[in-house]
Amino acid sequence: MKIKYILILPLFAFNLSAWAQECNSDFNCGIGYKCVKPPMSGYGTCMKTVNEYGTQQYNMPKTESVMPNMNMEGDCTFDTDCPIGFRCDRKYKVCIKR
Repeated sequence: MKIKYILILPLFAFNLSAWAQECNSDFNCGIGYKCVKPPMSGYGTCMKTVNEYGTQQYNMPKTESVMPNMNMEGDCTFDTDCPIGFRCDRKYKVCIKR
């Protein structure tokens, strides 16, 4: 079973309920949040980065986040691709904390 929790950092997932601000890069979101974009999109939603246990992670914004998300595969396809307590968001193709 392939498990990834974030587009760039493989040990993280997201908490969608934390912040629902539109963005075009991590710099629009702030420390501890990431701009998560659907595949083939230049715009997304700010989401809190958390580890597989739901603990918030405070990562600095990434400069490559200004580019569109060209990853068509995403980090997950089904809920079973995510850790317990998370679900796979089919639009963003990332694991979201329930």
